[in-house]
Amino acid sequence: MPAATSNVRRHFEAISAKHDLSTEFRVIRRGGPDEDITLSSLHSDLVVIGQRELQELRGYASPERLLLSSGAPILVIPSGWKSESIGNKILVGWNASRQARRAVADALPFLVAASSVTLLVVDSEERAGRHGEEPGADIALYLARHGARVDVEQVLSKGIPVADIILSHAADHGMDLIVIGAYSHARFVEVVFGGVTRTLLGQTPIPILLSR
Repeated sequence: MPAATSNVRRHFEAISAKHDLSTEFRVIRRGGPDEDITLSSLHSDLVVIGQRELQELRGYASPERLLLSSGAPILVIPSGWKSESIGNKILVGWNASRQARRAVADALPFLVAASSVTLLVVDSEERAGRHGEEPGADIALYLARHGARVDVEQVLSKGIPVADIILSHAADHGMDLIVIGAYSHARFVEVVFGGVTRTLLGQTPIPILLSR
């Protein structure tokens, strides 16, 4: 085993022991079979991946491929993220889609433990039939029943890209985690136009949890 891998393993095992966690260390080689990382993802609560791997290192499976192949939620950590805290103040991008609902369910342990959760509803009129009488109110009540401290904010994009609104709101309010449902628009539309998901993955300075 290479020295770098051995060092990472010792560090990982020391952290696990410190927090009394039952863990397993697996090495997945860059450029190896995609099935290796997919298989491990199938048996995991959460996949954590660095933003650097998405942008600079070739041969790693992308979050898009992992989401589609395993269905496991993915937490992306930005390259410049220095804080040890993740999930104290959470922003949830809520658009009443199946994907957003899945993201909320997958992120529930984070949401319940957070000091504050903000449900950000952008252009609710686009899904008026799914939002109910008061956009965001029903999902906020669902989270409150689990013990989460939730606020709802409704905004109009007015031509501003939704991803920019999410990033700006998170930065302005000191959020340390963004939760969104990935590719909640038609997949081919996301591919052609880039989409909220891809923009967030490429630009977020804040950890982001995605589900699909």
